Amino acid sequence: MKSEKRMLISLILNFLFTIFEFIGGLITNSIALISDSIHDFGDTISMAIAIFLEKKSKQKPDYKYTYGYYRFSLLGGLTTSVILIVGSFIIVIEAVKRILNPQPIDAELMIYFAIVGVIVNGIAALNVSKGKSANEKVISLHLLEDVFGWLALLIAAIIMNFYDIDILDAILSLLFTVFILYHVFRNLKIILEVFLEKAPKGFSIDKIKKTLTEDPSVEDVHHVHLWTIEGNVPIITLHAVISKHLNANQIEKVTLSLKRKLEEMGINHSTIQIEFSKNQCSEADCDDLEVPDHHHHQH
Repeated sequence: MKSEKRMLISLILNFLFTIFEFIGGLITNSIALISDSIHDFGDTISMAIAIFLEKKSKQKPDYKYTYGYYRFSLLGGLTTSVILIVGSFIIVIEAVKRILNPQPIDAELMIYFAIVGVIVNGIAALNVSKGKSANEKVISLHLLEDVFGWLALLIAAIIMNFYDIDILDAILSLLFTVFILYHVFRNLKIILEVFLEKAPKGFSIDKIKKTLTEDPSVEDVHHVHLWTIEGNVPIITLHAVISKHLNANQIEKVTLSLKRKLEEMGINHSTIQIEFSKNQCSEADCDDLEVPDHHHHQH
């Protein structure tokens, strides 16, 4: 199933459940339910934005965006992360208020709403969790937060149905929201690293240079720049110094060999500049990088 279709299904489920949740809040006189329905409505808006940007990211490269529109998916992930952080902080504030001033609710009726909440949000979260894009990962966190919130509410409703502990649902909601925020910030860190063009994990520039220079015709590899478009598409540019005694046909074979080696390492998009002497390199930062292997300079 395509990512847009997965997100659309989750969007529809989330929107319908938002309406159901708001009505449930009115019936049970639950401030927690009403405030969470507002939070879910915000989720619905952010998911709609994410779906639009995910579709945009599939457009082919053109003269305006020569690398394609991949990063529109990242932009969707960034937008939804920010919305989720803001919404989570609002929930934290409301949870603290409810702890200080507990509100009575219909605990028995809340149990039934919570069961439906866990099932619906669980299905939506499971559906979108199959995706690999930054957009889908963030949306999955949105829905996962809702699942945890409903689990907390279900447990609290069951306990409150037998014991008079009105602040329990607020305490559990607070704990789960903090847990989700931790994961959101981790995901946001990954998105920002891609925007800042940090070298993707899983690649060693030293290993890349060593592998490429195993070819006897390649004397040196330098001016290496490695980055990624949206987290899953690594791109590399480099200068390769080869023997000046090679003819045009041999140079072409060496270039194709270097590209194949890069593809075997998982880098399908490469630009290789052939030189016959390192002194040919006129770039300002042509020297080797003087940084640890996992923090190489990016393009």
